[in-house]
Amino acid sequence: MKKILSVLIVLSALFLCSAPAFATETEKEYVVDAAGLLSDAEYEELSVDLASKSKELKFDIVVLTVESLGDMSSMELADDYYDNNGYGYGDTRDGCLLLVSMEDRDWWLSTTGYGITALTDAGIDYISDEFLEYLGDDEFYEGFTCYGDLVEDFVKQARTGEPYDSGNLPKKFTILILAIALGIGLVIAIVVILILQGQLKTVAKKADANDYLVQNSLNLTGQNERFITAVVSKSARQKQSSGSSTHTGSSGTSHGGGGGKF
Repeated sequence: MKKILSVLIVLSALFLCSAPAFATETEKEYVVDAAGLLSDAEYEELSVDLASKSKELKFDIVVLTVESLGDMSSMELADDYYDNNGYGYGDTRDGCLLLVSMEDRDWWLSTTGYGITALTDAGIDYISDEFLEYLGDDEFYEGFTCYGDLVEDFVKQARTGEPYDSGNLPKKFTILILAIALGIGLVIAIVVILILQGQLKTVAKKADANDYLVQNSLNLTGQNERFITAVVSKSARQKQSSGSSTHTGSSGTSHGGGGGKF
């Protein structure tokens, strides 16, 4: 049954319509789990969560799972399924879709409209680093929830006028964690200093610097100087590009995105 559903999904991406379709909010499925990766309870919870986020942001956040890509690439299937099934807000069809294919463990995050602005190439790298930790362990509900939460955060940030991008990505360590780490380090440093100070108290002070020398302990038999010339070459570190790379789907719609294996 799952195989049949996956085939139907591929066919819908290919042949449902040649021009972009539009669906009402009640018709949209924000979670299409053809690969059966979620339990019934997880499916319901994730569907409600992504639908709520999408409506609040006016930005569709979609998850699609399939058993196989058929003859399509992950990018083609993600783009075409989004275009041909009525996703996206407004004339620019703002939103994104995360595709997971289980046959070869492929994934692709397709962005459209404002999604191209909010989820830059660097942003997609950041988001995928987070949710792929879950997908790699087959913790799909956790991975899809992580994806939804991060997309929401990135869209809200973009609407402040300063999208998350190369050189301006969220910090992975919170201020609280940093403060705790610094506090622990300070305590350890104080303890070590006190221990060393206690050990030094057993050493008696000498009246003169020469008193610290052991007689006849240093005997120089010769000395010379060597000068070594070193040539050091440096090259500038390549900076991660900013913004989003784009391509055109079969429907003529412009998309951004990125993907790989998990």
